[in-house]
Amino acid sequence: MQSEGTTRYGLIAGNGQFPLLVLEAARSRGIEMVVAAIREEASPELETRAERLHWLGLGELSRLIRVFKSEGVSRAVMAGQVKHNQIFSSIRPDWKLFQLLLSLPQKNTDSLIGGVAKILLEEGIVLEDSTLFLQPLLAEEGVLTRRAPTPEVYH
Repeated sequence: MQSEGTTRYGLIAGNGQFPLLVLEAARSRGIEMVVAAIREEASPELETRAERLHWLGLGELSRLIRVFKSEGVSRAVMAGQVKHNQIFSSIRPDWKLFQLLLSLPQKNTDSLIGGVAKILLEEGIVLEDSTLFLQPLLAEEGVLTRRAPTPEVYH
């Protein structure tokens, strides 16, 4: 369990196994994650793995911020796929998300994630790289085989 004054992390969980992997990697480092599981996407398995779990709808950006603030979250990661096309079509966004969608220069995933990251930062929550806790599982920089690549260029 985290002591007073340490950074509290949030996990915005989409679908697939990646959120579970991030959650377990953080736990192995002694970090308790506050999980915001996206109802339309996240695995119910999170309920058995997360100590602090909140189910949120895909369009509930304001609620996400309220949950993280009430839990003392100052840093967060997004893990798992979210079908962003749903946000642009079938999901009913809250007012904060609606304003963000209107302000996007392009209606695509990169713009949306960038916009969400900006809003979270304005609210005092830094969005970190999703691999933050997964460094031991990632390949290191450099040659990974016995034979190094040659400088030849293939056409």
